[in-house]
Amino acid sequence: MIFRLSQKLNQKIKTGTLDVLPLHQNPFADWSCHIFPANRRQYILLSNTKSLYSCVMDAKGITNQKIFVESALNGIRDFTADDSHQWAFRKFIAPETETVQFAKSLNRSVTSSMNQLVECAQILLIEDQVPPHEVGFKLNDFLLSSIAETKSDGYGRPEDAFRRMVESRKIEVAELAHREGEVVEYATTWFVYILRCVDGSFYTGITTDLNRRCEQHNAGTASRYTRSRLPVSMVYHEIQANRSLALKRELEIKAMSRKAKEELIKSVM
Repeated sequence: MIFRLSQKLNQKIKTGTLDVLPLHQNPFADWSCHIFPANRRQYILLSNTKSLYSCVMDAKGITNQKIFVESALNGIRDFTADDSHQWAFRKFIAPETETVQFAKSLNRSVTSSMNQLVECAQILLIEDQVPPHEVGFKLNDFLLSSIAETKSDGYGRPEDAFRRMVESRKIEVAELAHREGEVVEYATTWFVYILRCVDGSFYTGITTDLNRRCEQHNAGTASRYTRSRLPVSMVYHEIQANRSLALKRELEIKAMSRKAKEELIKSVM
């Protein structure tokens, strides 16, 4: 796996002289990383080099190579899971993590696009006060000229570019499985959940992993709202077929009165 570091990030985690490496033969295992400031804190932008599909993590406590790699892999794993791409992580990213290399940026096109994403991330973090985990979803809807599917399109979205990578690999995996008589499972289960905060208020969200998401909330990394109302406990959840339906249901529950939410919670007790 390749992590391409900006000069400032390289200095922070002390990796020494960076190598010049071509794009990894497995594009899912090639990530470009920039460190940047926002709200008097430092954050790290992790972008898949080919698609610029991105997530953002807090840089606090990341002081060496080992901590960086562990934090980056956890961040990518958690984000892809919450964005219904955990199959791609398990299949194409996790197997590459046994061997990690550090390198320079691939080219100016990637660097320029990441600078644009950093500027957007700073606005989201500072002006809109979006939690770091949620910033990634916004960035992956950002239009970039470097990842347009065709020249006539002009611009492309990181989410679309990454999804094309996934769909292409799904076809390859399905064809191989068919030849070997195997069955490939791609389905992702989405949950809508309600948390009870320490002050008695409720928080509604969506996830693909209830236990992991509750742990993230109690660690103070999942939501600005729950961060100041810890600890929280999971009091309700329901299954939805996909992320779109989960988001729709999340909005419905958020619009409910407190009494209606309490009745919903009691319905499963």
